[in-house]
Amino acid sequence: MDRRSFCWGLFSTTVVFDRLLLATPPLPMLAKPTVQWNYNLKAAHKLAVEQEKPLLIVFGASWCTYCHKLERETLGDKRVSTIVNRKFIPLHLDFDQDARVAKVLEVERLPCTVIINADADLLQKREGYLDCNQYLRTLESALEKSNQIQQTKGSAAS
Repeated sequence: MDRRSFCWGLFSTTVVFDRLLLATPPLPMLAKPTVQWNYNLKAAHKLAVEQEKPLLIVFGASWCTYCHKLERETLGDKRVSTIVNRKFIPLHLDFDQDARVAKVLEVERLPCTVIINADADLLQKREGYLDCNQYLRTLESALEKSNQIQQTKGSAAS
């Protein structure tokens, strides 16, 4: 059996098993808390508008060591992932592939977290690695600022 035949056989088998595994919910003991990422800016923005939640954008890159550390240690923490999934619309963008968005949001260092509301008001921007406690404070601050903006807009409409 040549290499290509072997790989195609492996990949097609993997696809079948992946489909079976995805249809089966994970066992609670094995389930690791993870952020339920969106990868499309337009779709994520639509959800943010519909659900009236801020958009949490995390820029990373495959070559960035601290991006992987942020995802593994900070965003993989149960407290952080729970808050992110409940209170935000999480969007993961690749710095290299989404360079235009990164430029508009003035992302200069990785990893970078940008939190905006549905109207694109900047709530928080943090560049570099943050541990769980720093990240939780950043999320809390963004939610407070979002509430202040909503109250200001509400009183201006009255």
